[in-house]
Amino acid sequence: MKFSDIRCTADGDQHGELSGLKTPFAFVHIPKCSGTAFENYILSQGVGFEKSRAFTGLDRNDKPESLEMYFRNEGASPFVFGHFYYKDLLRFCPGAFLATFVRDPLKRTISQYKSWHDEKNFQPDDPHYKVANTVERDALVFAQRASLEEFVCSDNAVIVDGALGNQQTMYLSTYSGDDLAQHLESAKKNLAALDFFGITESFPESLELLRCMIPDLSDYKIGPEMENRSRISVDQVSNRAREIIAGQVEYDQKLYEYACQLFKERLQEWRASPRSTYSVKGFGRRAEDAQEYAPDGQPSGGKNEATQLEISALKSENERIETENRMLRSQLEQLEVAHLRASELNQNAVRVAQESAAEVDAENGLLRTQLAHLSASHMQLQQVYRDIVGSRSWRVMQTLQSVLKPFLKK
Repeated sequence: MKFSDIRCTADGDQHGELSGLKTPFAFVHIPKCSGTAFENYILSQGVGFEKSRAFTGLDRNDKPESLEMYFRNEGASPFVFGHFYYKDLLRFCPGAFLATFVRDPLKRTISQYKSWHDEKNFQPDDPHYKVANTVERDALVFAQRASLEEFVCSDNAVIVDGALGNQQTMYLSTYSGDDLAQHLESAKKNLAALDFFGITESFPESLELLRCMIPDLSDYKIGPEMENRSRISVDQVSNRAREIIAGQVEYDQKLYEYACQLFKERLQEWRASPRSTYSVKGFGRRAEDAQEYAPDGQPSGGKNEATQLEISALKSENERIETENRMLRSQLEQLEVAHLRASELNQNAVRVAQESAAEVDAENGLLRTQLAHLSASHMQLQQVYRDIVGSRSWRVMQTLQSVLKPFLKK
């Protein structure tokens, strides 16, 4: 899908699904993808942006705050941002201007290691450290002591789930199954539907594209100290470490290549046809306001747009549920067939066992009959022997043997 198929213009003309105002400005901060620098740039715009705050798990009073509570508390803010997933914004901000940054997955993983390895990060006053549990803090301690190879080879669940692998794909996917190929396709589709996305390796060009869309954005004047750059360096990344990381980020690599091509097309399109689309002042109101700010100063159908997007999200979720139900029904049918087959095999086994038992019983009966006959014959022979030994003839024979014995020896 081309970007021109889904964009909106300042005069309210509709192209595809989107039109009019989109508010607030919502940013999916994928870790180590220029998110901090970009967030500080947006916060520097004034018009209320500077009062916005990120989702960290703590509210303004340093008390625990869930994602639902954050959006309830900050829903009227012109800018919502943090380490939450694209699907969370679809749920809580269906009418938002959605943005993110993606990065070369090898560089992102190495940068993630450098961040976790730096002992100056995640100090006790850091919000992320405050909300971390014991297991998560133990993982940070390990990361601060580990080499890059040890880090990427770790089987620690916190590191594997929170730092390694196809993080960018998972942040942007709305697929709920385990198939990574399906997550990739979902992430590609969602990336194409975003109002804006940038490439970390093309940061200046990314801001150029954003300023084409929102012309009244000011120049980028964020210092390095506000960009969350890693303080440590990795002098040389071994070939083994590169191979390990490459094996972990297969789907992120495909997503990144897709993003780079799509970004190039979008940038060329906007350069060829510059137009005023949004204004930073337009993000200061919520979509459910009765009169909403449009780029040309006229009320727009933001509420209707938010409703349409919410309906679209619900339809997408319903399609996903129906697909899962079909899969479950198919699995159930397969289980029923397997159960019937197992029952037939069990019945056959029982029948064979019963027939074998009958044959054994018959053989045992025959053996018992033969044994009874042998016992009777044995008793008869014993009686014959006793009769012979007890007869007069036997005694006479024994006497003759005793008399003739000396002569027989001679």
